[in-house]
Amino acid sequence: MNNRKLLKIRVRKSDYYSRLLLLYLSQIFILTVARYMLSRMGFDTGFFRNFILSCIASVPVILFLIRMPKITSRIYIPFLLLYAVVVATFLITLMYHPEYRQYFTRVDYGLIRVFRPDCAIYAFLFFGLLDNPEDILRTLKKFAYMDFSYLMLVELLPAMSRGYWEDVNSLGQTVQRTYSLTFGYEMLLPAILLLYFYIREKNWVTLILSMIGFVTILTNGSRGALIVPIIFVVLMFISNILDSKDVSWKAAKIAGIILIGVIFALFGNMLLSVFVEMISSMGLESRTLQMLSSGEISNDSGRTLIWARVITAIQDGGPFGYGVFGDRQFVYGLHYVGYSHNIILELVCSFGVVGIALCVFLIIQSIRMIGFCQDKEWRELFIIFFSISCQLFLSLSVWYVMEFWAAAAIAHKYFQLKKYSSMNYRK
Repeated sequence: MNNRKLLKIRVRKSDYYSRLLLLYLSQIFILTVARYMLSRMGFDTGFFRNFILSCIASVPVILFLIRMPKITSRIYIPFLLLYAVVVATFLITLMYHPEYRQYFTRVDYGLIRVFRPDCAIYAFLFFGLLDNPEDILRTLKKFAYMDFSYLMLVELLPAMSRGYWEDVNSLGQTVQRTYSLTFGYEMLLPAILLLYFYIREKNWVTLILSMIGFVTILTNGSRGALIVPIIFVVLMFISNILDSKDVSWKAAKIAGIILIGVIFALFGNMLLSVFVEMISSMGLESRTLQMLSSGEISNDSGRTLIWARVITAIQDGGPFGYGVFGDRQFVYGLHYVGYSHNIILELVCSFGVVGIALCVFLIIQSIRMIGFCQDKEWRELFIIFFSISCQLFLSLSVWYVMEFWAAAAIAHKYFQLKKYSSMNYRK
């Protein structure tokens, strides 16, 4: 078989994998339509509704399984091993802690949200199918436009027309708010992707849409989401510095980042006040702006109490923690969702010394990808998803954040390809 035919086969495979990735990412839109149709048919709850939704969510995985015999095993074996470890961890935990059944069987925050095929962990599979970062970026660009439109039309505009957001408070009660605790985090992915594509392609449309996304986060989202764009921009500066061939220019950029940090450290409050006055003069109002202007932006909304209880549980627990979902028993009494709102506390509470080892491993691998990855596209792909994953230090659970598993898949894929490239070079 000549090289041209091999190239065509590789292109066809990458196109198929790209479509699978896009289909997986698009489940958020597809399932929204399915839920609406089922509700119109009178199936608001019940087994039939859940069965149909699960079948629809399974389509990307079914298509993968059909194609699986033709896929090189090194591509999917890591996911199968990861999946087996996760399943075994849940089973062992349930065996030693049968009282956790109440947390496992919750519809909104239980096993369904971990293992249904549209959920976060499957990002490790679908992002890991592609060996070329450009293929992933092309898919993400399509998704960014789709996701931005979805969030604006399906979530933001209805909330603005109602005059309030429907949310769930710490007691699990449906409440009306002027902001959404989840919308800001949901808008992060399309807004940051669009900003990245502006940096990459200098297309002003992507910049304008990205800025609109960030404004909606400011006016309708939570404060924690605002930290993520700052992390992303700083890491992109670092990435740019690493690619610079001019040593003196590298030094100037590093000095610039340090100078900006010093300015914010010394004059941060004054700059925030100016920023708030400028935004407020434009007629924009939000809970975040009010907290900035009143100096209450550092208010942790009860996280300190949650973290204190989890830390106490860790200190009182054994060397191997309380098992997966082990933090739920300590947090559920304080907050309906039940998780620690911090990835480190969640992992350590669940797995003890193994959790500490996992945290150290994640930190080391992140430093390797950001500081030492020699491929710009892989590095910047990782930066996108790593930045968004930083929300896990303030909210959500590692089991529910797709971007965390996508970042893990991208890092694994880069190191895997680097290893195979090195082996082939030696041959």
